[in-house]
Amino acid sequence: MEALLTDEWLAPLGGARETPLFDEASLSLVREAIREVGAAHDVAAGVIETMVLVATELGRNQLRHAVGGRIAVVPTTYGGASGLELVAVDRGLGIRDVAAALEGAPRSKGSLGVGLASVARLASEVDLDVRASEGTCVRARAFPARTGAWRRQVGIYGRPIGGETRSGDHACFRRDGDVLVVAVIDGLGHGTLARHASSTAVDAFHRHASASPAAILEACHAALPRTRGAVMAVARIDDAAGHVDVASVGNVLVQVVGPRTAHRFGGSSFVLGTPAARVRKVAEERAPIAPAEALVLATDGVPSRLAIENDLDLLREPPAVLAQRIAIEHGRSDDDVLVLVAR
Repeated sequence: MEALLTDEWLAPLGGARETPLFDEASLSLVREAIREVGAAHDVAAGVIETMVLVATELGRNQLRHAVGGRIAVVPTTYGGASGLELVAVDRGLGIRDVAAALEGAPRSKGSLGVGLASVARLASEVDLDVRASEGTCVRARAFPARTGAWRRQVGIYGRPIGGETRSGDHACFRRDGDVLVVAVIDGLGHGTLARHASSTAVDAFHRHASASPAAILEACHAALPRTRGAVMAVARIDDAAGHVDVASVGNVLVQVVGPRTAHRFGGSSFVLGTPAARVRKVAEERAPIAPAEALVLATDGVPSRLAIENDLDLLREPPAVLAQRIAIEHGRSDDDVLVLVAR
């Protein structure tokens, strides 16, 4: 039996304190956990109370609009200061209109309300992963004021091909200070077997996320022989150094995009997990990346000729909105679609 996406989202946290959301009483337990974890890790009182408010907004959205909601509390550090991260996952239908949710617009039944806009205002950083028909993961972090430098936030939007409830496309990411490592995976075909392949790659990614992009692909290749196989792209963004390293196999789109400029990456032509494929064919490519530029990765549900560098209004959108709009406006109806944006 395939793991639930909520379990996959929480698995890399390594036993973080986690609370299932059933009612307001369980939300009170989340608030208690935040205060206890924060105190145990010398987190500033203001940060703790900010995350109490964030948890209230996230938890009430889950109670109103989703099922299987869970919130994990994770101690974290950045710039030498202690902070907190909340990872809120659910098994809802996903956010139908990410832009409206982040603006706090009135919501229709079955989707997130103004709470998400409050989370974006309160937290220092928010990563948002939306999977249509499967659920939503919100990762919100808070640190003391003026901690560290600006960091990229991640937005992911995916949806399955019509007739399927699970997509064979997947994505994941890890942070290490100023370095952000992201990956997009396309399991061959559609449905459960394709998802098994991409989920296996996600698990291998998290076990080897500190390696180079090419080494991560090699680890995924070694993990996939008993699956359908997958194509995949991995990117390691080092904003302190001002560059991104990319390695990819198969038809996965990778671009650094800014106003009126774009750098498009190539990749090797084989499938991870197939015995004939030789991982030594994978080459890493390095390119500059500026704070104003976005890194865009997408599965082949989005045409490789995607060109958004002249759509200045689109490029101003938050990462999750940009990901959803690319998927909706450019995604093919006859394939799974997944887009990841880091900006």
